[in-house]
Amino acid sequence: MTAAALPALAQTAFTDTAAGRPAMRDVSGMIMLDYSTITLSDGGAFDLFGVHYMQRANDWLYYGVGAFAPLAQGDYGGFFGADATLHIQRRIAGNWFANAGISVGAAAGGASVAGIQSLSGDGFYSRAYVGLGYTYRNLSFGVNYARVAIAGSPINDATINFFVQRPFSFSVGSYGDAGSVVSSADFDAPAHENIVSLQFNNFAQINPTGRYTGDIGVASTQFTHFHNPNLYSFFAVDIGVTGLHWYNQAHGGIGTRVALSPNVNLYGQIGLGSSGWVTDTVDTGPGFIIYPKAMLEYLWGNGVGATVSAGYLYAPMGTSRNWTLGLGLNYHLSHSEAQARSAPNGLDYSLRGIRLNVFGRTTSSITYNGRESDGISMIAVQADYALSDHWYIAGQIAAAATAFRGYAGYAEGFVGVGWQSNAYANGRLQAYAQLMYGLNDVGVDAAHEVGALLYPAVGVSYHLNDRLSLYSQLGAAVSLGQYVGSHTNTFENYSIGLGVTYRFSLPTRS
Repeated sequence: MTAAALPALAQTAFTDTAAGRPAMRDVSGMIMLDYSTITLSDGGAFDLFGVHYMQRANDWLYYGVGAFAPLAQGDYGGFFGADATLHIQRRIAGNWFANAGISVGAAAGGASVAGIQSLSGDGFYSRAYVGLGYTYRNLSFGVNYARVAIAGSPINDATINFFVQRPFSFSVGSYGDAGSVVSSADFDAPAHENIVSLQFNNFAQINPTGRYTGDIGVASTQFTHFHNPNLYSFFAVDIGVTGLHWYNQAHGGIGTRVALSPNVNLYGQIGLGSSGWVTDTVDTGPGFIIYPKAMLEYLWGNGVGATVSAGYLYAPMGTSRNWTLGLGLNYHLSHSEAQARSAPNGLDYSLRGIRLNVFGRTTSSITYNGRESDGISMIAVQADYALSDHWYIAGQIAAAATAFRGYAGYAEGFVGVGWQSNAYANGRLQAYAQLMYGLNDVGVDAAHEVGALLYPAVGVSYHLNDRLSLYSQLGAAVSLGQYVGSHTNTFENYSIGLGVTYRFSLPTRS
């Protein structure tokens, strides 16, 4: 697609809207799972399992983001990384295709706190790969030759990488059409239900053998996709927010739903994934976990449900065993199949404005506990959900691609609210201000934690068209514990960020 064509696309969307019917377009992509075994430069064993979302840019180019963690080799449960990927894929003969790509990101972990330095180096992750694949029906699989490295780390190896891909597509609207209502008869509405879940889960350790023996509270998010009225698959991420900050796990699997009444549903699921912090703190061995869980949902209406859940999380290759209890909310993004059948003329969907901002953040010198440390470079992703023309809810995660005080793996996470101005300069220029609350991980242990952070920020976006914008952010992070007495450690810095924004509106049930 040429640069000259981009304004024309935006103009097409606005023209359709002016005719009284919001323009919808199909977005296609794929989910890619990959697995590599790695020999560390010191001879040790290691592996990485990755999950990536890849969006199609044209017939041969994809771009996307993903996460990866170890599963079954080594002793590094809790190692975790995220990356951005450019992927080229082209059919060469019949169902055979060639592919190649490059990924960059941040990653860190270790068998102990001190081991973070020896295993993770500076934390900057890179991967390059090339290989062949074969497509059978709606599934593709293949093998790549890959080079995986983390700067300054023993993770630096050429390896064979196995992958599986599954394509999918969905419909989105113009960002300028946010707030409009469309009928499912006018676009390719989801044939099955999709649910986004937010929960707080408490992990109660059973006879822990690691250095940390208390409970772990995690903020959990899960995306659930139904394949028929009762059977679903899911993917979930959990991040520690109490007890052991930035404990992390990712898992996916299958489940089933039973309707106990029109407003009450029972869900049962089992997930497989990777989990931990550092191995001598919580012993998940190489990280592999099995996580069966049951969830009871009460539907209030309009797709919103309150949930309570219970589960058993265990690491079969380590000693970690946990009972889990959780409270949360479900939001049913799409109408059920029964509702669709009862409305042959279509069901209403509202377009919700969403912005995905991907940018690099570079900090000033960091004042940590009275001492000044060198600044760091981070890769940040922020999602904005529009509440109105001016107000939005925001969530941001940032991971360091350089070491902080000699330790890789520094991370920050925030949620908050923002306000944006009207657009000026022929609709191109827009300013914003936001206030966010969250946590960071100074990468050592609980004695070094600084507690909650406040992150005010301001910035300007320059809209190239209705989909793409240039994005800037100037922010300051300051620890609150020093003022409210919850922590004696202090943390302060300024940061500047530059990147891009992808804007769209997502149809969700009205």
